Amino acid sequence: MKRSVFRLLIFVVVITLKGSPILYGQSCNYSLKGNILDLHDQSPIFGALITIEGTTFFSQTDEFGTYNFENLCPGTYLFLIEHPQCDSLKRKITIRQNQVLNFKLEHHINELEEITVSDSKLEQITNSAQEARLNADQILEYSSKSLADALNTLSGVSVLRTGNSIAKPLIHGMYGSRVGIVSNGMRLRDQEWGADHAPNIDLNAFETIQVVKGAAALKYGGDTPGGIIVLAPAKKVLKDSLYGNTVLNMETNGRGGSISSRWVKTFKSGFYYSGQLTAKRFGDFQAPNYNLTNTGLQEGNLSFKLGSNRIVEGWEFNYSRFSNEVGILRAAHIGNIQDLATALASNIPLRVNPFTYDINAPKQQGTHQNIQISYFSTTKNQAKWKWEYSYQINQRKEFDVRRGTRSELAAIDLKLQTHALSGNYTWKKFENWKYEWGINSLLQDNFSNPNTGVKRLIPDHLKIELGSYILGVYKPNNMFSWDWGLRLDGVLIDALKYYDERDWIERGYADEFELFEIQDMGTQLLTNPKFNFLNIAGQTGVVFGFGKGFESNVSYILSQRAPNASELFSDGLHHSLATIEYGNLRLQKETIHKLLLGVSKTSDSFQTTISPYVSKAKNYIFIVPRGLEQTIRGAFPFWQYDATNALFFGIDLNADLDLSPELNFNWSASYTYAQDLEANLPLISIPPFNSTQKIKYTSNSKKWDLEIAHQRVSKQLRFPDNNFKFNTIKMGTIVPETVDISTPPESFNKLDMIFSLYLKRSKILKSYLKVMIKNITNNDYRDYLNRFRYYAAENGRNIQLQLNFIY
Repeated sequence: MKRSVFRLLIFVVVITLKGSPILYGQSCNYSLKGNILDLHDQSPIFGALITIEGTTFFSQTDEFGTYNFENLCPGTYLFLIEHPQCDSLKRKITIRQNQVLNFKLEHHINELEEITVSDSKLEQITNSAQEARLNADQILEYSSKSLADALNTLSGVSVLRTGNSIAKPLIHGMYGSRVGIVSNGMRLRDQEWGADHAPNIDLNAFETIQVVKGAAALKYGGDTPGGIIVLAPAKKVLKDSLYGNTVLNMETNGRGGSISSRWVKTFKSGFYYSGQLTAKRFGDFQAPNYNLTNTGLQEGNLSFKLGSNRIVEGWEFNYSRFSNEVGILRAAHIGNIQDLATALASNIPLRVNPFTYDINAPKQQGTHQNIQISYFSTTKNQAKWKWEYSYQINQRKEFDVRRGTRSELAAIDLKLQTHALSGNYTWKKFENWKYEWGINSLLQDNFSNPNTGVKRLIPDHLKIELGSYILGVYKPNNMFSWDWGLRLDGVLIDALKYYDERDWIERGYADEFELFEIQDMGTQLLTNPKFNFLNIAGQTGVVFGFGKGFESNVSYILSQRAPNASELFSDGLHHSLATIEYGNLRLQKETIHKLLLGVSKTSDSFQTTISPYVSKAKNYIFIVPRGLEQTIRGAFPFWQYDATNALFFGIDLNADLDLSPELNFNWSASYTYAQDLEANLPLISIPPFNSTQKIKYTSNSKKWDLEIAHQRVSKQLRFPDNNFKFNTIKMGTIVPETVDISTPPESFNKLDMIFSLYLKRSKILKSYLKVMIKNITNNDYRDYLNRFRYYAAENGRNIQLQLNFIY
């Protein structure tokens, strides 16, 4: 009897051990370590006690805020974090590998009751959607370039160019209104609809950039199936301090450079103010074998900010001004159809002049001003209110080559004013649930100056938006999370537009849109198009951790987008693109379903990510060339907006390997497939397969490093045939001639180098020197995603010297 009882006790003990995180016979050699930091000034918290309930394990932070657990068995543990000046918190953490977790506690104010857990310095915008990031060092490398140029280093992000200086980010084959840009928490509203409208934003004013692929960041809008780009400034510290940096760039290609300076003054009371200035000046850029006439640029930007952040309450006022003038390649503007055909068939531009800093017509000028006010308040029940208002003014002028002094009179003169108001409320429910509810409104007024002497490309119009969203996150432990969101937006567009009466009838608008007609003025017809759209957006996704560094995520996104003003109303010559564009009043809202998957593996020396995606689009709006049109200002290709059902799928790949403590290798690649399902043809302007390999050596002393980068862009083999014919006279005979505007250029390779030397490191000043060489081999190539590839090659070799002073 005693032996049976003894055997039963042994059986119970074994079963108990098997159900415990500390398993008998398991390999208990995992570790968990990290830091306990102050939430707002990142200072270490000394004396915080971390215990694992149900065990004898505990750790107390040292003067650096560091804690450490060793010899942990795999399993799920309940951690208790305690500090005399903070509320206690419990957190479930699953251990399946060695981990580093940093906890950020509110140290100074007991009533806040807030804690966040992060594995990196930058908190994710969404848990399940694909994100890519640029840090402050990566942004500095592109301080003299554009936002799109910086983002082009990320897999899945390409650049749609108009010449050398105008660039738009293109994510998973989508651009323009399908890619949103968020600056200081508010959407940038700067006539983003045009292919030649580069974002009016200065990289140097921001510390971090996050790219969320797909419309997963619903708090910023549900009309961005390409993705959202979020630019954020550096967080302010709660202490008396003055700091900043100055960056100086000098470059051989364009014989110019830039300077940018930023400074921040903070006080331990929470008050702060900061300022930032940037100036750029370049002359004509050069291709490997010739000068790119009239491609210079000049830019001047400033921003000023002041506010107060006392953790539980804060406010901020921000003003920024962006101004630039960009030359348009002179060879892109020709006089007749024969000249256009000759230009497309020529290996060199038809017009090549000596280098100059002058910027003449054709050119564009842009100014964007933003006044922004925000306020937040935290309640005692772990909830937070935040309100933001912005007033943005975007002034855009395009200048054409005209007779006499009329070239100085803008052919397109648009002024877009936007008032935006948003509010959101975040709160926690139970231990593992977090919610956010928000509302937003927008009033937009576009004025097209009639005193240009040219038919207005975009008409006067009003746009009103009202929207609301709700988001939820469930995260029971560090190995699983589920997030979801819903959004509803109402959009009203009210325009006043003149149509040529003949065009109105030929397009069939007279029968279909008779209610829009206001006044018949003979050859002109004044109309009042009005459109109402109700858009629904949604997102849901989960993240699974599998141990040993494996993680997987899956996300579904529904996005709906109303057609923009350019897609509906364009009617005339778009001077920056050297094309004639026609809108389409019959366009309906887009509906896009997108599924994103991701699998990643992370270890001490290796990290890789595989991210496939697929999208199905209904009423997908796109623009395609339809032929040539002769005007009094020359012969230009004309493009027409249309809609179709489309399919997109592709994959983004990343791998990062530390070959040794000094040597790192990085590889990334992406591919996008896009098909017009109705015409059974490939879609136009889709990036081909491309990959980048980087190898970086860092000296043992950490005083210098050298990086070599190789980019391979394949030839796009999938493209629609939009070629057209015209009649020309040869040997006294009329002969039909084909103009090939469809065939993509050949594949190309590009080699770059970056050498960094750290000059001085002290408590007051740090400085370093970078020598960057782009296109080392001076390769002569053309990019399929450049709308001016018909007329000239891409930039040749550029040697850049960059000095950065941090103080």
